Amino acid sequence: MSYNSEDYFLSDEFKDVMKRFEDAGKNDQYASLDSEELIDIAEYYYNHGDIARAKDIVEKALSIYPGSSAPLLFKARMALLNKDNVTKAEYYTEQIEDKSDIEYFYMKAEILLYEGKNKEADKYLEEQYDIIDEDEKDDYLIDAAALLIDYNDIEHAEKWLKRSEDVDSPEYKEQMARLMMGKGEYEKSKKLFNELIDENPYSTHYWNELASTQFYSRNIEDSIRSSEYSIAINPKNSAALLNKANGLYNLGNYEGALEYYKKYIKLCPDDDNGEMLIGFCCLLLDKYEEAIIHLKKAEQLSPPQSPNLIDIYKDMAFALCRLGRIKESMAVMDKTEKLCCNHNEMLIYRGNLLIGSGCLLESKKYFIQAIKSSGCSPYIFMRIAITVYECGEPMISYKMFKILFRHYKDWHNGYAFFAACCYELGKIDEFILNLNNAALHTPKELKFLLGKLFPKDMDPKDYYQYILDKLKNKMRDSNQHPS
Repeated sequence: MSYNSEDYFLSDEFKDVMKRFEDAGKNDQYASLDSEELIDIAEYYYNHGDIARAKDIVEKALSIYPGSSAPLLFKARMALLNKDNVTKAEYYTEQIEDKSDIEYFYMKAEILLYEGKNKEADKYLEEQYDIIDEDEKDDYLIDAAALLIDYNDIEHAEKWLKRSEDVDSPEYKEQMARLMMGKGEYEKSKKLFNELIDENPYSTHYWNELASTQFYSRNIEDSIRSSEYSIAINPKNSAALLNKANGLYNLGNYEGALEYYKKYIKLCPDDDNGEMLIGFCCLLLDKYEEAIIHLKKAEQLSPPQSPNLIDIYKDMAFALCRLGRIKESMAVMDKTEKLCCNHNEMLIYRGNLLIGSGCLLESKKYFIQAIKSSGCSPYIFMRIAITVYECGEPMISYKMFKILFRHYKDWHNGYAFFAACCYELGKIDEFILNLNNAALHTPKELKFLLGKLFPKDMDPKDYYQYILDKLKNKMRDSNQHPS
């Protein structure tokens, strides 16, 4: 298994393989390269967005080396990861002639992991561990851990990695660093990646991994700097460009993020996620027409039932509403009806869009439909009340919360928004009551929503007494200084 393909593609070894490939192409003598070398070339083109050429090279490899592991594994992974087609992935895997190839074992385990059969994958890997040669066992332990980390199975991965004795190898350190990242132990992860960078400062792969660890630990500026080091080594490093774009986005630099998302998508034109992120940045910059163009591209690139489609349709509908194209917006939302998602939430979102476009009466149709289809769920009723409040209708929201808490005595969510409605409407007694309820049941939500009314470091549980004291002081002052 190869973890550092981006570094390998910069190496003299790969440059030599590429030159031999180009020379072979002049005379159609591709058999001068073995199947692994041809698939390295295919992977290079695939990673640089030239999917058609990558596929062509894979087919050439299979025509020269039928039953060979490398091209069949490439096809199996593409079927799995790009097309969500487990059946085809299994078919290509079983075409491999050498069933003792360790890469065959990894692919069989990966298919199980992809299906969510983690225990079965772990058991299968254990069975193969018992039959492989002794001199391969330590590499196998690290590779198995790496595969499990890829699928976020941290518990099983840790078990495999702890069995390895090769603790000073770069391969071990890298997977331990990834494991620590997966466990949320970011300082340990950063320490290990920095050690690897000290040993190999020109590894774009390690710089990218360090950037990811820094990003997840909210060291955004450090993450951007690490990405910049990686870009300096290889300006066409798609992972580094994406990391930097994400960092700039999280700092609120949407123009800068948009620039780097566009650089990323030039290298990976078939990535629906990249087009979606460009579209979202355009929304934040009020570039609605441009947003729609990129969101439509993202829709075309997304496989059927992709979870990205929900956000793509929501963002596209939002952009259309902002342009006053309400009917088109609702037509886009119609597409979510065929997706696996919370359809009541989609009805609420439709109502949200319509209220935001000044269509209050039209929004009621979707809100009522959501309430009915949910069986009068208090959660759905609350979500609608919150949506109405956020769209600038505190009185309607206030009335809805009154109904909610009158009919559902054991429902304790939403008090912070109810308090916010009361505050905006000047209903002080009810504001104080709901402030206290929110502090008891949803303190984090209360601090986020109304924390600006109180001292910055004050605990939400003290808000109630703070307001009471403030009102008492105000009444005392007014009694001492009557008009």
